[in-house]
Amino acid sequence: MIEWNLVSLKRQLFFALIRETYPLQTASLIAVVTNKAHYSPRYRAAALRNLMHAPPLDVTRARSFVERRRIVRHHFGV
Repeated sequence: MIEWNLVSLKRQLFFALIRETYPLQTASLIAVVTNKAHYSPRYRAAALRNLMHAPPLDVTRARSFVERRRIVRHHFGV
């Protein structure tokens, strides 16, 4: 039961980071994702998750999550 609570807490903290990076503009999200020295990996992953919704549909082509993430990284050069 302790492991489940820890996973749930980590998930809640990650979703809080996603909500925190939601209002950022695309240029700010790209800056967060590319700045490895200043931001934590979780914060950069949350920014990338929000950045995945920025490009138009013809770029992401309605692909699965993993493919979209790869395409978006290539599209924005991060």
